[in-house]
This record gives sequence, C-alpha cells and structure tokens, in this order.
Amino acid sequence: MEERGIVCVGCLYAEKVKRRIGRPMNEEIREKLERKRKCAFVKRLRRHMTLAEKILWKMLRTRRCGELKFRRQVNIGIYIVDFLCKKHRLIVEVDGGIHERKDQKAYDHERDGFLRGCGYRVLRIRNAEVRNDLPAVLRRIGTAAKDLGSEKQHTGTTPLS
Repeated sequence: MEERGIVCVGCLYAEKVKRRIGRPMNEEIREKLERKRKCAFVKRLRRHMTLAEKILWKMLRTRRCGELKFRRQVNIGIYIVDFLCKKHRLIVEVDGGIHERKDQKAYDHERDGFLRGCGYRVLRIRNAEVRNDLPAVLRRIGTAAKDLGSEKQHTGTTPLS
C-alpha cells in the first residue's frame, strides 16, 4: 500500500498515539481538565447538601435575609465555600460535627486565612444552630453583612478581616 502513496489510516493513528505517549501534558489542558473535574464536584455538592444546608439555602435563595443575594457551593481559589454573598464578600459555612476534630480545625483555620487574604469574611455556623434557631442564624448573617457594608462605606475599600 505504501508504494502507491496510500497510507493505512490505522497505522497513522498508531503513530500519533506513539508520539503522544511519554510527552508531558500541556499545562493549559491540565488546567482545563482540573476545572472540569471541580465543576462536576461542585454540581454533586449542590445535589447532595446536608439537611442544615438545605434549610439555610431555602431561606437565603429567596432573599429572606435582609434582601442579600447568595450563591451556593462556589469556587474560590482551590476551595469550595457553602454560601457566598458576593456584594458584601461574606462567606457562610455550615459546619457539622466533623469540624470539631483537631485536624479539621487546623484545615479550617488555614482555609479561613486564605479566604480572608482574598478579602472575604468567613462566618461559621453549626448545623445544630440552623436546625434549632434559624431566625437567630439569619439575624447573625444579616448583621455580619451590614457590618461589612458599613466598613466598606467608611473606608471606601473592601475589608480584609
């Protein structure tokens, strides 16, 4: 077949595959794949929220907390936060019992530091608080957003704490 200038398609494919093997993956392609995986994971988190997250989301999504607009399961850097009010740069994290473990507390501290460094304020709320006293939780969120809003007006910049 090669004598007449006709090339076997299967052989060409095999040659292309051979050339790709052993070559490092392009950084841009690697980042696209990572973003794709992360987006799929976020979608899974949205579908499988905890009971406390579902209860709180029902109130936040309808703007029943001081007319604040929240998004859920949002990517910020390498982290995914439970709820984000972008306007006030407020993050609300709903924590279960696992967050009482020493190693998890250290991870949360590191994570909160990163998020504060990006200009966000992190408000941590326990699952039990959401289940037992939702109005108080909504007041806490509203107060935190109001405080951030007044800090922004006084300084003209976004607070970093």
